[in-house]
This record gives sequence, structure tokens and C-alpha cells, in this order.
Amino acid sequence: MKKLAIPLAICLIGLALTAFSFFGSKKGNADAIDISIEKSAFIMPAAHRVYANPEALDGKYYLFKAKITNNSSETLEDVTVKYRIPNYIDWTELTVSGEMFPGQTLVVPCYPKFKNEITEKTTESVEKAEIEISWDGADEDDVIEEDFTFKLTNRNEYVYTGIKAEEISSYADVYDNDALIACFVTPNDPVVKYYTQNLQEKILKGEAAGISRSEKDAVRFLMGIYEATRLSHMVYSSTKGVPKSTEDVQSMVQQVRLPREVITGNTGLCIELSTLYASILSNAGIDPIIYFVPGHAYPGFRMNGQYYAIEATGINGEGLGGIASAEDAFKKGQEQLQEFMKYAQMGDPRYTLVDIHNVNAQGVTSMDLKDNDFMRKKVDDIVASWSGGQQVKSNNNNNAIRLSDNNLRTSNPLSFSIPAGWQTMMHPVPQMPIVTAQVVAPDQMTTVTIYDIPVSNAQQGMTTINQYLSSFGMQVQYQINGNSVSGVTYSANGNFNWIGKVVRRQGGIRIVAVGAPDYLYNQNSGIINQVYNSIQ
Repeated sequence: MKKLAIPLAICLIGLALTAFSFFGSKKGNADAIDISIEKSAFIMPAAHRVYANPEALDGKYYLFKAKITNNSSETLEDVTVKYRIPNYIDWTELTVSGEMFPGQTLVVPCYPKFKNEITEKTTESVEKAEIEISWDGADEDDVIEEDFTFKLTNRNEYVYTGIKAEEISSYADVYDNDALIACFVTPNDPVVKYYTQNLQEKILKGEAAGISRSEKDAVRFLMGIYEATRLSHMVYSSTKGVPKSTEDVQSMVQQVRLPREVITGNTGLCIELSTLYASILSNAGIDPIIYFVPGHAYPGFRMNGQYYAIEATGINGEGLGGIASAEDAFKKGQEQLQEFMKYAQMGDPRYTLVDIHNVNAQGVTSMDLKDNDFMRKKVDDIVASWSGGQQVKSNNNNNAIRLSDNNLRTSNPLSFSIPAGWQTMMHPVPQMPIVTAQVVAPDQMTTVTIYDIPVSNAQQGMTTINQYLSSFGMQVQYQINGNSVSGVTYSANGNFNWIGKVVRRQGGIRIVAVGAPDYLYNQNSGIINQVYNSIQ
């Protein structure tokens, strides 16, 4: 009997483990549901209201669509789909299907309702969406759980298309998100309203184009906007537009300053000047238009069935032929408009326009922005410059930087040579005010960055830079040798090697640094050293 005890015990243990395994892995009707997820690769905070609205542009923009099929032989009651995005959206019920018959398929779209605070997001991140599906009578183990990641951009990023790379078949597909530029048109921004009010009073001495519906008055108003930017010495400059990939979506991504940032920074790219004009025109009750042509954008309006345009970039810019008068800028805009209409009527997909109020009516609406006393004060400084009083500080004090004879010069004893074809961006990072300007090579890789920092020495200056960059998830290691400084900036996108010089200036120091990504630094060392050696 003892000889049989051990084999019998092993057998009983085996049976027990087999039974435990069977009951432990039981999932009831978990296989009753089959699910597939079609998701968006990214969400733009500036357009969060579009993503939240199933009626906007016929529901084109969503976070995901869940395709659910009842694979069982039974009817499932009260099939419930809910989702959440940790830190942004709590568990939210999307739909409850009263009955799902065997073989029936249900497609559930998710239009996420982010809180308006998302428009204060200044860095991009990768977030996770979680999905749960349950039904009446389902056990805890029956509940189906799915999740996926997506990119949440910063509020200033404008992604040109969301179409998958393999599905792009035309020029229009590359710029599929054109309508979303209306999200960057902010007529209800308190800062834009304040600026518009001052423009109407100080530049136009009162206007009523939005009320009179007079094309003559509207043209006068359009030229008044230009004159305001010209009198404040606004500078035409660019921001980086770089190709980015998110899973199977490849697109150009442009950093677009908001109209309030264009006003108070006193600088803007063509698309940024266009959204500024559109915001002011809309605030005044005039229907704004933004025209897109290959490599350029310019603003205008529509009234009584007629279209008008102005070349907003005539205010300044190397290679633009100097500063144009308001009359010449309007004349140039009208000439460009004639060419636009010619090619648009021929069906050329490169010539398109966005009728801001029209897409607003389709649910493409701008973000809400809070009032800002500091920005209002900047508007006051700008308004003073219109009447010949106090000039705009960003263009007429020791921080001022201007292009002249292919050199970037300042009123301080510090300048450096700019290679031909490089672009200058004034105040390119609003969230980092110590960055006065950045000069970018045509390859968008090699850059020169100018920092103006209210500290007394290089060590304090580098500490300040490091503090700012840490908020963007970046870190700097550096060495200081007299008035020279060199280092590496580490970020999730890779390492950036640079060298620079330091000079004392009134109220602080100025650091000029030139560099490139580590994998291109040696290849570009010739031009980097040329710029570095020209700093004096």
C-alpha cells in the first residue's frame, strides 16, 4: 500500500493542478468579442475642440475608432465601451449598445474631450489611451482591455497631414490639415482684442468696415494692420519646420507662434503673420482668408463676393527688397492673388485657401486663451511706437539684433558672420525668453543661438540655460574657459554638440553658441568653426 501511496499522491496533485489551471484560465465569454482599433497617430492641443466634436469637418478628426464584432452564438446585452487617458481624461463612457446579435459589428468612434488647460502644453509627449469593453452578465475576467499610445504635441505645433505615408497619393494629401490652421486664428484672445482696439483707435482713428460692409473701408483696415506692424518695426522671421515621423505617419511639423506671441515678440513667419491678420480681421467683423501657395502663405479677406490680399511679409526680411509701404504691400498682394486665382481655377492643388469663418462654421474653432497683463504691457509699448514715442524694446535696445551685410550685429561689441542662405528666427521659443534669436542653416541642423541672460557671469548664465532646458526634458554638460564655453545638450531626440563665446553686456551677459547634432558635428565642423571664429 505504501508503494502505491506516492504515485497516487502525484496523480492527485496532477489532477488538482490540472483543475486549478482550467478554472484559473477560464474567461467565460471573453472570446465572444473581437476588437480592432484604428487610431490617430497624434493629437494637436491647438485643435482640441475639433477632435472633441463629431460634427466638425464631418467627424474627420478623432482619437480612435473601435470596430467590435460579436463572435458568439448569443445576443449580448448592454455592450459598453469606455476609455480614459491617464492625467488628461477620466474614464468616459462612449456608447452602450442595447443588443448585439451574433455576427453583428459595431463601430465606436472616440472624440476626446480634453480640458482647455491642454492649450497650455508647451512640450510634446507620448500618452496612452486605455479602452474597456463589457456587457451585461460579463464576469470580471470577461472584460476586454485594450490600450495604445499616441503623440500629444505642444500647443504651437502644426502638423501638415495625418494621412499614413503609404496612403498619400497627391499634393493635397501632404497638406491635408490645411483647415486646422483656423485653430491658430484667435480673434477672442483678450490680448488680440486689446491690440485690435488700439489699432482701430490709434492707426485708423476709428473704423467701421465690419459694419458698413464697404470694400474700401475693409481695404483701409487691411492696410492699417500692415502699417501697425511696420511702425512697430516687426521683423519677418521663420521658425523651424521639420519632417517628423509618428509610427506610419510622416509629415512636416511647423512651430507656429500664436497671434499674441507674434504681436508681443514683434516677429513672425508668413503663416504666423497670416493668422495674426486673420485674428484681427475676424475680431473686427471682416471675413478673413489665408491663401496657400508653394512655400508661402499670405492673408486677406472676402467681402461682397470679392477677394483681397496683402503681402504681410513686406515689413522686413533679407532678400525681400527692404521694407515696403502699405500701398506697395497691398499692390503685391493683389498681384499674387491674380496669380493664385489663375492656378486655382486651373485646378492646381498647390493653390488653396482657407476661409476662416467658413471652417469655423464647420466646427474648426480656436482655443481659449487667458488674459495676460505682461502681454498687455508689451502691447502698450508697441502702441507707443506707432506715434513716435517709446520704441518697441525688442527692436531698439541692447537686446536688438538685425541683419545687415550678411552679418548679425548688435549695439554691443559682438557680431558674427552669417553664411549665405541661413535664416534668422527672432525669439523662436516664447517659453524661453532668454533666447533672443536663432540662425538656422538650410539643412535645419547647424544652428547659432543667441542667449541674453540677466546674470553677472558665464557660470550663472549656463546654470540659467540648464534650468530652462530641463523643463523641456533636456540637460546640458559644459566647460567654461575664459570667455569660451563648449558643451553637449542631451535630449530624447539625441545629442547636440556646440561651442560658444560669452560677452558682458548692460544688465547681464550674452552667449552665442554654434553647433550641430553629434552625428553631423565633425562633418559640419568647417562651417561651425568659421562662424565661431567670426564671433567678436
